[in-house]
Amino acid sequence: MTGERGLWTFPEGSVGHDQSVKGYKVEADDGHVGVVSWADYAPGDSYLVVTVRHHLRSRHHVVPAGAVTNVDHARRTVTVNVTGDELRATPPHHAPEAPVDRAFLDQFERGMLGGGYVWPYTDV
Repeated sequence: MTGERGLWTFPEGSVGHDQSVKGYKVEADDGHVGVVSWADYAPGDSYLVVTVRHHLRSRHHVVPAGAVTNVDHARRTVTVNVTGDELRATPPHHAPEAPVDRAFLDQFERGMLGGGYVWPYTDV
């Protein structure tokens, strides 16, 4: 669980109303994992779509904003508290530069997508 701020909320003060993390590098616990293709900043519904290159192709994965531990705007880097393998195990999102449907997020949170995948930081 991500604590008081919830699974779908960025850390307080990490992204201002006039800031974006689109195009930022994503660093996981075990190193660089991809680039932010899309982000939604709506309070309680925030997430990233991370594009990961794998064997000459790209896949796009939804990451709840609650996984973000740090945003470094000077370095254009977002740090998340999961491993690259955990991030790559999330269900794919097929439209990297488009908002994610709320039904997808609801199913994601309940572990109903991707063969029963459950995000590591939920209490489901």
